[in-house]
Amino acid sequence: MLFKTHNILLVDDEKSILFSLKAALQKEGYSVKSAENPQDALRMIEPGAFQVIISDYNMPAMNGMEFLRRVKQIDPETVFILMTAYGSEKLAIEAMKEGAYDYFSKPFDIDEMRVIVAKSCEQFSLAWEKKSLEERFLTEPEQDRIIGVSPQMQIVKERIEQVAKSEMTVLVQGESGTGKELVAEAIQRRSNRASGPFIKINCAAIPENLIESELFGYEKGAFTGAGARKRGKFELANGGTIFLDEIGDMALNTQAKVLRAIQEREVERIGGSGPIKVDVRIITATHKDLRKLISQKQFREDLFYRVNVVNIAIAPLRERVEDIPILVEHFIQVASRKLGRPLEGISPRALTALKNFKWPGNVRQLQNILEGAAVFTKGNLIDLLNLPEEVRIGFAPADTTAGFDWIAAEIEKGKSLDEVVGTIEREMIVRTLTATEGNQSQAASRLGIKRGTLQYKIKTYNIA
Repeated sequence: MLFKTHNILLVDDEKSILFSLKAALQKEGYSVKSAENPQDALRMIEPGAFQVIISDYNMPAMNGMEFLRRVKQIDPETVFILMTAYGSEKLAIEAMKEGAYDYFSKPFDIDEMRVIVAKSCEQFSLAWEKKSLEERFLTEPEQDRIIGVSPQMQIVKERIEQVAKSEMTVLVQGESGTGKELVAEAIQRRSNRASGPFIKINCAAIPENLIESELFGYEKGAFTGAGARKRGKFELANGGTIFLDEIGDMALNTQAKVLRAIQEREVERIGGSGPIKVDVRIITATHKDLRKLISQKQFREDLFYRVNVVNIAIAPLRERVEDIPILVEHFIQVASRKLGRPLEGISPRALTALKNFKWPGNVRQLQNILEGAAVFTKGNLIDLLNLPEEVRIGFAPADTTAGFDWIAAEIEKGKSLDEVVGTIEREMIVRTLTATEGNQSQAASRLGIKRGTLQYKIKTYNIA
């Protein structure tokens, strides 16, 4: 889950600092408590009490480094931010090696502090969700896992829990590959009909002249080839749930009969002599805009209102990039089990390429690409070169001379050495910041420069 309100603890022996920090963070919507020394703070800390702790370094009786170690013993999940005197970057880097997430210097810039705190809260939520997923993986079947830490996926999970126990008809909307069927299955498993049948039918995959017999069945001799009675999907789902996938592709004639089945809770086989009562819950899904189809006279408005009692919309993957790292980790684990060999994970530049890709095929495409990459990787780490060309666009492989060709071309255009080097330097900074999700301290460490130098270059190159 993403926490609606993060609990933050401030620790500093300067009351003026505590006052200004507390006011600024409360204005951002955080729940904030404070302590004037580490001893009082330690009495307040227990597992799960605070998601983020911000502490000064120079305090009497116990400095920030000692306090950090004590905090991590009590609650290893808490994200720790250190405040240091200006020019104490080396000290802060040491603290990060001990488990601190980030730092900022006194006197602090209020906007920089807000960004660091926001990132730390996001880091806690991601770590918490990862741990939660790992625990659920031990008990949940593979197909029951709805993975995602983005606000959009949190809403989807909440709506599944809210609607599952009811008998409401549900419409799941989203692009192909977003996981509409997984949502339908999750609702079924959590419903009061979990022990009943769960019958799925893809309305787009069955020809128009056959779908009616698939849905409602037929009597022996009803038409040429009907050599025996066949029960339809609605009858087979009796006492359980029927999932009508891609209902937007259903023909208008069939829509009318489905509407009657929903309204009357009864169906009639082709060639039958009377209605058959059915007790089914209806879940439908589509990647199409049903309202637009209604305006084009391709979908019945009365059926739309029947199936759209509860609407669950799944955002495309390109709109929830924060879900990509945890999905990547999950699919690499899946690929590792399928291949029967260990995979350590993915390189930072490969992950950056995945996060920058637009994903027309959404989560299904991501899974296919990672499983394919896992097959061809020679080591235990998926790297950029293992990904398909369309994903690698804009990322020059490390073992080619393409970069040098570009430099030569720029020089031929009359660019100066400073201009070419500046372009390369800016690109390195942008990619490193992307790989570290905007964490300037980590980016500076990877680039081998001080954070103050990095901040100067960010301003110089006008990097957002």
